[in-house]
Amino acid sequence: MKEQNNTNIKFLNLIYQNAEMGLIGIDAVIKKVESDKIAKLIKEQRKEYVQFLDDAKKILLKYGAKEEEISKLKNLSSKAMANVMTMGKSDKEIAKLMMEGNQKGVLEITAELNEYEGNDEEILDLAHKLLATEEHNREEFKEYL
Repeated sequence: MKEQNNTNIKFLNLIYQNAEMGLIGIDAVIKKVESDKIAKLIKEQRKEYVQFLDDAKKILLKYGAKEEEISKLKNLSSKAMANVMTMGKSDKEIAKLMMEGNQKGVLEITAELNEYEGNDEEILDLAHKLLATEEHNREEFKEYL
């Protein structure tokens, strides 16, 4: 049972960190877009990631665990990279970068789902919702390319 709990906690933390990376990317670009439509879309997506963080935290609490945030170094390097990559970019280029970030999220959560050996339906549901959200968010930016 303890091994199963560890598997669930590990997977929940991967979900948490995936959403956390989405927030880092969003926070880096939100002030750089000029289009109100794109800014609104990004703000809506930000709310989704915050909800995933909250949901993952709640489930972790059920396991008597706490969320593991990404490392300070990864956080800082991700912020720096996002700032450099968006410097002087048009809204179209930012939309493409956002799509690439969503695609990275799709790949990561898919790999995590494939490796997950647990059977907690609440965790699986959260992971599948995150995957669907990443895919949907990627599609929403297509009209801005």
